[in-house]
Amino acid sequence: MSTVDRETIENLIDQTTDTNISIFIPTHEKGEEGKQDPIRLKNILQKVKKDLQHKDWKEQEVENLFKEVYELIDENQFWLHQDKGLALYLNKNYFDYFKIPVTPSEDYHIANNFFITPLLELQNHHGVFHILALSQNGTRILKSTPDNLKVLNIESVPTTMKEHLKYHVHEKSIQLHSSGSNGTKAMFHGQGGDKSDNDKELKLFFSHIENKVTKYLKKINGPLVLAGTEKNVSIYREANHYYNLMDEHIPGNPDEKSAKELNNEAWPLVKTFFAEGMQSDIERYKNMTGSDLISADISDIVRGAHFGKVDTLFVPMNSKQWGTFDSNNNHVELASTQNGEAHELINLAAVSAIKNGSTLYGLSQEEMPETTSLAAIYRYKT
Repeated sequence: MSTVDRETIENLIDQTTDTNISIFIPTHEKGEEGKQDPIRLKNILQKVKKDLQHKDWKEQEVENLFKEVYELIDENQFWLHQDKGLALYLNKNYFDYFKIPVTPSEDYHIANNFFITPLLELQNHHGVFHILALSQNGTRILKSTPDNLKVLNIESVPTTMKEHLKYHVHEKSIQLHSSGSNGTKAMFHGQGGDKSDNDKELKLFFSHIENKVTKYLKKINGPLVLAGTEKNVSIYREANHYYNLMDEHIPGNPDEKSAKELNNEAWPLVKTFFAEGMQSDIERYKNMTGSDLISADISDIVRGAHFGKVDTLFVPMNSKQWGTFDSNNNHVELASTQNGEAHELINLAAVSAIKNGSTLYGLSQEEMPETTSLAAIYRYKT
């Protein structure tokens, strides 16, 4: 399983053969509905198998194609850690899957291209970000991607105050003081010291962490969200040198929250960060009303995307338009249903646009700059 970004989608396109299968099912993190998810996937595989056999595939060919999918179906641990949806891509030479944080329609496609439009929303709305949970009892850094949440190691620097004090002793012989049986958290103080001494040591503790975290994040980029008490967050901000630190933070004691809970609270704080480029391009489209450098005509866009004319493509999620495209004669024929040689033209335009280096946004119908099935800003128009 890979993280969904532009490179992922480009790799999918590069892996295509003459027959490519894309499968989408809604999934559930837990409960009785979750028990039906592997059954749902088995059922959709039977439909794919029947369609492939109608295309003269032998039964053993189909079984070989589905081998890695069958292994997933039988893996109990795999189904215990799901998100809202599952996307699978396979052909004779390739297989990958993505646990996705949006609920797809249960569907499958057999075509000469992978069906990549459901992934576009992920690459533009659910980018990679980090959460730094500040705590004297154990500071954590979490890396959040569209389909994975991982606790990273902060190497070469103490992440607890107890570890820190082993190596950085104040001149007043600061020592760790633990409470008795009442279950309160550990505290540190100096012999004869005062609050200012403790604050200085806390600043030094977070300063060392900040130095390590900032060095790492400068190579990764993307937003950083802090989680912690007002005091800890304030001290860290004073030491911070990372330019994408979010203004808002997750309040409270992060020790009492799981990685998943922190992630859920962080996403609303970073959502607008990832949407800035998209909103700017939507406004650019609207400001170009009346210009021949924008279009909402699907036939025109399919042709333009194929020949590299599209600068920015706005793709509505869950929309389909069947038809054919004859690139030799530059002719698009729309169809009301999937029949004969008809392809899904929105996906075809998206694949062509990615191959030609265009910017793509996967949007809800309400977010689209036009109330149409597709919209584009052209690089040039002839």
